[in-house]
Amino acid sequence: MDPIILLYLIGGGIIVFIPIAIYLIRVNKKAVLKEREELQLQAAQQKQQVKHTTAANPELLRLQLQAYERLAILCERIGLTNLISRSNVNELSAQQLQALMIQNIRTEFEYNVSQQLYVSNAAWDAVKNLKEQNIFIVNQLASMLPLNASGTELSAKIMELLSQDENASLQNIVATLINKEAKQLMG
Repeated sequence: MDPIILLYLIGGGIIVFIPIAIYLIRVNKKAVLKEREELQLQAAQQKQQVKHTTAANPELLRLQLQAYERLAILCERIGLTNLISRSNVNELSAQQLQALMIQNIRTEFEYNVSQQLYVSNAAWDAVKNLKEQNIFIVNQLASMLPLNASGTELSAKIMELLSQDENASLQNIVATLINKEAKQLMG
């Protein structure tokens, strides 16, 4: 095929496809904005319905507050400093302490998994993220130690990380979210 004809066809194709691409981008953007508006409206309606249902049903309010209370306790129990304080780090190797801490985090979480029925998605997602982050921190710090490291060495690394950066753990952020949502239910 002649290069001039090919260039002409390609150029003509570009001229045709650019307006189509722009149109599709605009239509997609409008659809995304419309979907976002619908989701915001649904969230507002759901929030209003929850307030109405809670006000009409004191038993539901009691269950919701109880769930937030249990999640607040869960946050404390899976907090890294609390896990260390409940473990006998002097008698454990780093690997044993790592396994024990992860097992405790998972057990505490699984024990409270039903609470997700009574709390907001944001609160439950925050608790799940705290669980995953704490497991990640324990695993990462344990992997940085030699194979024969002691539990004391692992606990020292964890405490060092937490003391260097107050935002290293999500615990305070999650606890604040849970407290705020519980107070909104009460007020």
